[in-house]
Amino acid sequence: MRNHPLFFHRLLLSIIIVFVASLVWSVCGAFLNPVDSASRAVSSRHQAAGFVGDESLTNAAGSNDKIARQAMAIDPNSSLYQLTGGLRPGRGNAIPPARDVAALPVFNISFYNQRGNLISGWLALSAPHAPVVILTHGTPGNRIDMVSRAAFLFDHGYNVLLFDFQSYGESQGAFSTLGMVESEDIIASITYLRSLPDTDDSKIGVLGLSMGATAAVLAASRTSDILALVAESCPVDATRVPGDVPNDQVRTADKELVEDVYDVDITQARPIDVVNRLAGRTAVFFINGDNDSETPLAGMYQLYKTAGKPKQYWVVPGAGHAQSFAMSPDDYVSRIDAFFDTYLKNVA
Repeated sequence: MRNHPLFFHRLLLSIIIVFVASLVWSVCGAFLNPVDSASRAVSSRHQAAGFVGDESLTNAAGSNDKIARQAMAIDPNSSLYQLTGGLRPGRGNAIPPARDVAALPVFNISFYNQRGNLISGWLALSAPHAPVVILTHGTPGNRIDMVSRAAFLFDHGYNVLLFDFQSYGESQGAFSTLGMVESEDIIASITYLRSLPDTDDSKIGVLGLSMGATAAVLAASRTSDILALVAESCPVDATRVPGDVPNDQVRTADKELVEDVYDVDITQARPIDVVNRLAGRTAVFFINGDNDSETPLAGMYQLYKTAGKPKQYWVVPGAGHAQSFAMSPDDYVSRIDAFFDTYLKNVA
């Protein structure tokens, strides 16, 4: 009986030692496991941005899985699949590591669109809180096509964001929707920028090329965050661009496929129907070559006439589709810089 107090003291001491050891192991594990720590950091950043709490991440993943399942269920031998090849142009040129991009100091970023696709891109910060220009590529293509444009904007003092639209480059997605779902990617990129301390209050502009111009006009019609928009080689109706949709049979098949998988009506990818909504809040600058057979000059004039002020346009002599920068690089740089300076820098 005299040993009972000693036994209980030893038992209590053992319990305390085990408890302290467990506590120390847990605390150390948080610092010693860099993968878990990085995951928590990414999760915290995404939650702050309104992208992925536990429930929203589950919903996003479920949405993406649903899209993938529906896309895979389509018979590749079916007439629908064969007719809609224009919606699967490939992912564009290989994306190099960010460290190998010599033109500007980009770093890797990613964010989710509202359908659960993980969108991949690059961000280059010229200065904290400086205006950001988002550059959106055409089809076929990816962010690589916009690097040279991003470089001169960065050199002029702008932060720049380049990303691959869903289903292009390194981004998730089943196939192109000619600007419809891609417009959602632009809005998601703005949400991402608003989550970062260096760009949370930055003024935002967009430079969109071809399909990227369609997506940009559609996005600007749905958000007041885009203060200035360059629409280069922008179609009146994205489902009437010969290189992407050669005839009405293909247009009907594209509409059916996109509705089945994404539940959107691709025939609404018509900048002409929404460009007037930008009046008074988004300055728009239309650029088009006079030798453009994909998005003819007459269409640019129609868009310009329909748009409200502030607006301007530039016709590039001899330029074909999406060739304005290549044909007149010096003039292109000076005009684009001046446009964004007017509406992103020289405003209260």
